[in-house]
Amino acid sequence: MAERRRLLIASRRLQSADDHRRFVLEDHESRYLRKVLRLKQGAQVDVIDGRGNLWVARLLNGHQLELCSEIDAPSQTVISPRPKLGLAIALIRRGMDDVMRMGCELGVDRLQTLACQHSVPQADYRPERWGSILQEAVEQCERLWAPELPELCPAAEWWDTPGPHDLRLIAVARELESPRLSEWLATQASVDRSIWLSIGPEGGWSQQELAAAQAAGWIFVSLGDTILRSSTAAVAGISSLSNWRTLRC
Repeated sequence: MAERRRLLIASRRLQSADDHRRFVLEDHESRYLRKVLRLKQGAQVDVIDGRGNLWVARLLNGHQLELCSEIDAPSQTVISPRPKLGLAIALIRRGMDDVMRMGCELGVDRLQTLACQHSVPQADYRPERWGSILQEAVEQCERLWAPELPELCPAAEWWDTPGPHDLRLIAVARELESPRLSEWLATQASVDRSIWLSIGPEGGWSQQELAAAQAAGWIFVSLGDTILRSSTAAVAGISSLSNWRTLRC
């Protein structure tokens, strides 16, 4: 049987389907199905809402999809993974697209961008582009829960933003006596509270940022003996967290 392709559709659009469970595709969605995938009328696709639900749908005329079941009766439903994994990363000049895509593929639940003191001026904030990258990654890697992408946050305001019961980790490169992330995770039992890992810019965290993070209760961790690019550190860190969640939770 041929593999059905997936299409991420926002819940509000699915809820607006008519009495025949039909809704209109946006232009880029229609082009993707008809021109890229070359699907014909009657072809089936999997529709997901990014909130844990999947429906089988049928392409009607290239511009409409018809759900094969009622909106309140999806073909598949999964609960949100626990604990939630959050990645906070400073704006970087190169590699942010890869961080978004790979973070999604590895199972991160929240991606928070940070404006840090050592962020370079050329590091652009591009939420619309990253949202599109995340949508494509969700469809490609076949996860049913889409990651959240909150607005940019100044690092000075970030340290007290996560919940008081969340586990909060900050990756550092030259702080002596900081445990390796893998070693620290090995000491942790299964938890049901969110875990955040913060990754700094290429120029590193400023002393003020490190002091503020420590004062707010963030735990300093190392990602190894070598100095990693921010994009590499982000992927390495979230990979460790994702593996730990799979094995322990």
